[in-house]
Amino acid sequence: MYHVTKINRFQKLKSLVNVLPHGKSLKTVNINDSKVVPGDVRKLLRQKGFAVLDGFTSVTTKCTICSNDKDNEKKCDNKLFVNKTTGYFTCPKCNVHGDWNILERLIKKSKPEGSIKEYIENLHNEVNTFQKAWQKVIDETQPIQNLSETELLDLFRLFEFPYHHDAGKVLSETRVSMDHTVLYFPLKNSLDITVGYRKLQAGREEEMQNHGLFTAGLFYCRALKVNRTDQAILVPSIQDVLNLAASKVPGTYIWLSNCSLPPVLLPTLETYQRLCLWGDWDNMRVVAEKLGEDRCRFVRPTDGLVTASEAAAAGLSLKTLVTEAKPAAHRAITTFAALRDDVYAELTNIDKVRGVKWRRFPALTRLVGGHRRGELTVLTGPTGCGKTTLCAEMSLDLAQQGVTTLWGSFEIRNFRLARTMLQQFAGVPLEQNLQDFPKFADEFQKLPVYYLAFHGQQPIKVVMEAVEHARYMHDIAHVVVDNVQFMLGLGEEREGDRYLRQDAVIAAFRTFATARHCHVTLVMHPRKERNSEDLSTSSIFGSAKASQEADNVLIIQDKRLTAVRGKKYLQVAKNRYSGDLGIVPLDFDKDSLSYQSKKKAKSKHDEPEKLLDQCIEDYSLEDPHYSAKSSKNHKHRNKPNEADTFLSDILNLNRTR
Repeated sequence: MYHVTKINRFQKLKSLVNVLPHGKSLKTVNINDSKVVPGDVRKLLRQKGFAVLDGFTSVTTKCTICSNDKDNEKKCDNKLFVNKTTGYFTCPKCNVHGDWNILERLIKKSKPEGSIKEYIENLHNEVNTFQKAWQKVIDETQPIQNLSETELLDLFRLFEFPYHHDAGKVLSETRVSMDHTVLYFPLKNSLDITVGYRKLQAGREEEMQNHGLFTAGLFYCRALKVNRTDQAILVPSIQDVLNLAASKVPGTYIWLSNCSLPPVLLPTLETYQRLCLWGDWDNMRVVAEKLGEDRCRFVRPTDGLVTASEAAAAGLSLKTLVTEAKPAAHRAITTFAALRDDVYAELTNIDKVRGVKWRRFPALTRLVGGHRRGELTVLTGPTGCGKTTLCAEMSLDLAQQGVTTLWGSFEIRNFRLARTMLQQFAGVPLEQNLQDFPKFADEFQKLPVYYLAFHGQQPIKVVMEAVEHARYMHDIAHVVVDNVQFMLGLGEEREGDRYLRQDAVIAAFRTFATARHCHVTLVMHPRKERNSEDLSTSSIFGSAKASQEADNVLIIQDKRLTAVRGKKYLQVAKNRYSGDLGIVPLDFDKDSLSYQSKKKAKSKHDEPEKLLDQCIEDYSLEDPHYSAKSSKNHKHRNKPNEADTFLSDILNLNRTR
């Protein structure tokens, strides 16, 4: 239990946010993280006598640690993979991994220095710790292939898996708990060594957990009597794997959880000459960029059927769909024939094309459609109107639905922003519920939210390097910059030069959003306008480039200080997707720091048809008790036609609503 004395409430929260338990620190992206592999990596390796093999995603050479190991029998397994983009290296044999600067020190010096030896020893200790944990899982579980046919059928029904005769053999290495409620899927690296496992509990499939080393590999299997090994099919669920195995589609089936592929897993797929991606294209597109688009194929949706499970349920041939998979990228599209499949896929998946819907802001969803990748949104509003708070809640809403978000808060510190988002997530005042802080922090920590470790003025080149690095490492789908003016800072240049710098920043993020298929939200201050005048797209500070480049322009209009009954609302001033414009009322709840619309209790006036039916029943002439009921319930009515008048009013009310 936390013990805090003689400090105010805000200091309590600050200390708790900054000193979280192990594994609960803010996920930040530092400036040093944006460094990529040096251009002369191959030259350095060759100078030291290392043979270099250029692969799809990595440079392969021999591992010095494994080579010096006298007990090592298989010298051919001493492969060291160096990522071409980040410079991060890994050896599947001895589990040595790290940044490029560590590898550079290992290569340049004949004997590892003391700090490097300690680093390698810690890595080996991690391997031993995991092996003990995995052995414990093996001791407490049983192989799924040991189950009887009846038990296996009941297990598949419990987890809602598609069953076929060889399903147990396909998942032969999967472990199941003794009570048949938990499954353990081994994750293996390129040498077929188990380096992690995926835990799946019945009834809690959304809370799936990955355990193991940093190289927690991939779960893959192959259908019986299928020998082709040069092709891999990547799918987002274990149900897709089982459907492919039932159809005996040639190749290796790889289960990508949430369509996520961290760069440390790329060496596991280095040997495949052809990779077939089958899932939501918005997510698989990022995977294809990492794997190399030249060897990737994509199974395009057929009649709105996105996954292999949906296609199998519709009775389609999975073998044919995989065979007809199209290239993941079109380098030069010049005719409609090349675009035809893309247009048809968009028409048959119109709901997904609209984007991820905001659950907290249904009115905004109706106007804008949703949060779509590849777009640029500009949010502006007067000083103190709550731009950061609103943007934080909008991004939190999306993050809770799995949209990986990168926050660049140049105006306020990250711990303050995290505190705001945590209170919006909890829905209660944190300072009054400190006893629940660990629970809220543990749940909030699971969200895919990362923070740039920047504050104040920063060069755009450094910021974009960090953003690119975060997108590659963490599959970022949404970047928030709060705000552009603080990032630019107050230089000594003339006002016109500052406009040019701001235009350069907007152009950089516009290019990034389009090229990297990522949504970017820019928070910007408006020009100083009269309080009595409404803000518009021309009110955004700087030139007109911001409003021209943006796909969506959202303006917070605050009329509380200029009118007796003034309200605050969000105006959709530009919507390039559908063209729908309008306003979204904003009612702020101070306890939860939320603008989420409150659900109103239903009343009789909200149900005119129900009230009309009741009225007709009360005044029905076919009712034998009409006279008694009328005299009892309407003693206060004197006019004989008041019933008709009341019924007429109800009809008019129903007609006008």
